[in-house]
Amino acid sequence: MNVNTARVISSTMKEESQTMLPINAVERETGVSKELLRMWERRYDFPMPLRDSQGDRIYPVDQVTKLRLLRRLIECGFRPGKIIDMEVIELERLMKSHGRSSVECSPELEAELMTVLKSRDAHRVREYLSHQMIKQGLQTFVLDFLQYTNFIVGDAWMRGTVEVYEEHLYTEQVQSLIRQAISNLREASLRPRIMLTTAPDELHTLGILMVEALLRLENIDAVSYGTQIPTRDIVLAVARHKMDVVALSFSASFPTTRAVDFLEELRFKLPLDVEIWAGGSSLSSTRRHVEGVEIMHDLGAIHRAAAQWTLRRGSKT
Repeated sequence: MNVNTARVISSTMKEESQTMLPINAVERETGVSKELLRMWERRYDFPMPLRDSQGDRIYPVDQVTKLRLLRRLIECGFRPGKIIDMEVIELERLMKSHGRSSVECSPELEAELMTVLKSRDAHRVREYLSHQMIKQGLQTFVLDFLQYTNFIVGDAWMRGTVEVYEEHLYTEQVQSLIRQAISNLREASLRPRIMLTTAPDELHTLGILMVEALLRLENIDAVSYGTQIPTRDIVLAVARHKMDVVALSFSASFPTTRAVDFLEELRFKLPLDVEIWAGGSSLSSTRRHVEGVEIMHDLGAIHRAAAQWTLRRGSKT
């Protein structure tokens, strides 16, 4: 082997190593948890990571691209086993047809939001979102506007036109605004008393924040306990604070089987008169039924569930 050939091979190997991502980076880039990545690898033979010199998993960028698409489609209700063998071009076609038909985003809104987000100016992003919330009111902002913008940002992230840190900037500003809006509402006085939280290892808070805002607007006593509360602590909090309902959110990156198992365990340990409501993308495609747990497939269901609780039990101020 001559010197020039060796240089070419060395350069090629260097380029290939730069296109590989470790599992922590893949989790961050795709929103798919490490646990779920390993489970898909065992169950579906995808993704198919290589190993670095230390024996750790590393993933080619084309697999990362496909993982992004899979996550977005699962959020739309598709089951992993039905789509995981599709090629990227097929997934993109499916995403385009399904996404645009389920959420009608105006081109003007998309262009406006992308311009603001690509400025990478946190103050400008917050100012834009705050203006929309004041203009539309909190309920419409949560139920309608965020439905559009969450899809736009998620779709742009999936296509690679928005970076991870830009998506995080958007999410953080939305969460900050909703928290501020909730703090300005009057103290809630109506039952049911609802504990809002997530299971251990579920870091996403936007879902429970949106639910909290909608319930508090109806003067319902919903209290967020933050994320990642173990079953034992949920049971203790329910008893100590006399909660009527525990409401949990599971994002698309949380394994569905694990979410159902957690709900089953929680149902077993909570008194039967304490209701459990659960929602989020992780549960959107599950066929498993958890007795005594109400699965909600849209934000509007939270209003219906609260109204039905009142009819069954009566409200007390």
